[in-house]
Amino acid sequence: MEDSQPVQQFRYRAFISYSHRDEAFAVWLHRALETWRVPSRLVGTTTRAGEIPPCLHPVFRDREELSSSPELGSKINEALARSQNLIVICSTASATSHWVNDEVLAYKRLGRGDRVFCLIVDGEPNATDLPGRAAEECFCPALRFTDGQRTEPIAADARPGKDGKGNAKLKLIAGMLGVGFDALKQREQRRQIRRMTAITVAAVTIMAMTIVLSILALVSRHAAVLAQQKAIAAEHTAVVARDDAQRRQTQAQDILGFMLGDLRKKLATVGRLDLMRAVDDKATAYFATLNPRDLTDTALAQQARLFMDIGQVRLAKGELPEAAAGFREALERTRALFARAPQDGNRLFDRAQAEYWVGFAAMQKGDNTTADEMFHKYYASAVKLSAMDSSDFAWQKEVAYGLQAVSVMEKKMGRTADAERGMQEQLAMYHVWLKQHPGDLQLRDEAGNVVSWLGSLALEQGQLARAESYFSENVQDLEQNMAAEPANAVWKDKSVDALAWLADVQEQRGELGPAHASAASSAALAADLYARDPENNDWRFALALCRVRQSRLDAANEPRKANEEAEFAESLLLAAHAKDPKSLSVTEDVAHSQNQLARLALSHGDADKATKDITSSLSMLEPAWRGKQDEDLRVEFAQTLLLQGEIAQRKRQADEAKEAWTKARELLIADSQPEIPFARLDLLVRVLQRLGHGAEAAPYLHRLAAAGYVPLYPWPDAPGILAATPAQKAGGITTRQ
Repeated sequence: MEDSQPVQQFRYRAFISYSHRDEAFAVWLHRALETWRVPSRLVGTTTRAGEIPPCLHPVFRDREELSSSPELGSKINEALARSQNLIVICSTASATSHWVNDEVLAYKRLGRGDRVFCLIVDGEPNATDLPGRAAEECFCPALRFTDGQRTEPIAADARPGKDGKGNAKLKLIAGMLGVGFDALKQREQRRQIRRMTAITVAAVTIMAMTIVLSILALVSRHAAVLAQQKAIAAEHTAVVARDDAQRRQTQAQDILGFMLGDLRKKLATVGRLDLMRAVDDKATAYFATLNPRDLTDTALAQQARLFMDIGQVRLAKGELPEAAAGFREALERTRALFARAPQDGNRLFDRAQAEYWVGFAAMQKGDNTTADEMFHKYYASAVKLSAMDSSDFAWQKEVAYGLQAVSVMEKKMGRTADAERGMQEQLAMYHVWLKQHPGDLQLRDEAGNVVSWLGSLALEQGQLARAESYFSENVQDLEQNMAAEPANAVWKDKSVDALAWLADVQEQRGELGPAHASAASSAALAADLYARDPENNDWRFALALCRVRQSRLDAANEPRKANEEAEFAESLLLAAHAKDPKSLSVTEDVAHSQNQLARLALSHGDADKATKDITSSLSMLEPAWRGKQDEDLRVEFAQTLLLQGEIAQRKRQADEAKEAWTKARELLIADSQPEIPFARLDLLVRVLQRLGHGAEAAPYLHRLAAAGYVPLYPWPDAPGILAATPAQKAGGITTRQ
């Protein structure tokens, strides 16, 4: 279908849709298109795509255009509507991205399916049609199908051995302009020869200038030293020599700035990313030898931006040491710049961002001490920044972001009370801002995120009623956002988790009716998202966890349904694990589903089936636990050992049962100062009672009773304390996640 919207009404020549993992390709393509000049002989010519413009500027890339927008959903839809073409960067990552899929669907709904162009960067087109190769698919479902009918996307192939990046770019441009590829190819070859000749000449000239300046600087410094050794009468000559040396040093910095600025952009234009990275690495080594006090403001600012860029690129590639080094260098320069102009809020803002990223990189590396220190510095900078201009809302929000970073770190380091105070203070800010901006969906979502954190903190402390209140509030916030933007998958995705948290705490309080309702709502949203894109691993994973939760709740009254739900969950999680075998959370939850199947089999008297399921669970958890001793993994591992003991007892293998329970007890009491975490208590009570240590279990039972905790399944031996209702009795034991 031809697009009926006049070309002159479009704001953007193209909208680039891509997965975060392909950001490097998106940045390259964005720059390549916006800097490409249309041949003069083609400008003004009318083709099926409309009148050919003199350039392809502007091109929309959401991360760059909308980084500070509070209404991402509506802004993206507006940008799609005002884009003449849609370019999809196709890879195994984008094929499973719900963002990319939704953007393609939205663009096709505008009647512009013929203006969708693909750039293949990895994976294989239509691999889902090949047995066992679905994971290699590079086209998202919306590209492969239109109204349920199979389609063949228009694609350029940037992979090595295919079109290559240069030809792929030209194919995209030819499609956008509606002209032949061969004509553009010949013209581009001539242009590239001229450009590379010019760059080579410039580089040789710069090298020659640098050598000359270096020699002159050395001569000047030597002259200055000689002048200092002369009599007082020659002092003026020494001063002149030093000034001359400084002037030449400044010139050398200007040349270096050109190499890192204009020359770097030219290298990006011709696709020489290898040379760009080499320039970055050389610059990093060179800058490490310099004292920031000796550099001009312009040079410092250029270097700070470069190092932040290096840090972001390395972080996206998982190169944490290199990313941390880049952020550190950026921090040193932003500190020096702010010290020179302490009243400049923009310089303080830049320093604060560098402080945050240094902390974030440290946290990713597991260096909690450095992360904690840097997040506190970031928060202090944000407070100072907000005081500089109370009318700048973006600066005011930095305080909330700083508190969030600090509070998350407080929680991570076990300072729960401090974490809660920080979150409460942050929430109070959002309540004021929401009154000022009642229609700001992003602001409401950020506030809801803080509320959810408060719910998690309350849950960790055994404050179940407070936790339920917080989780309910978060659900209501997201319901408002879904009502305002019913087509926005982000709000549905977040609601799946919010409702799951609510269902879990309602279950722990014995509120089984509300827990069933919350779990069903969460599962319905997860099923809707999964149906949209069955290849999206995150949505597959979310639906599986919903089914395990429903299985646990249905076990007492609908055992057959509970078993079907657990089996379906296991199949989804095994598929998710095959796609992402290194994910600790996926590994843990595969075992979680198998534990539920073992529990159901045991309650039905099928000890052999239970043994098979628990053996499979242990085969995944034991190596995972040796690799990383995560708290959630600890609880699931202890749950598995408890079940293993239950099965051994059913088979009259007393020694094996005692061994499994003893291992579970050791897991649950280890690393538990100053007291056993609340999430471990239910399991610990069951383990101790199975071992015959009722007296040791008593204080933990009282802690659970004081919290208003009601077990879904009865404890083995808890006379007079929290008797379970008939509806809660299903045999076996329970999991507390």
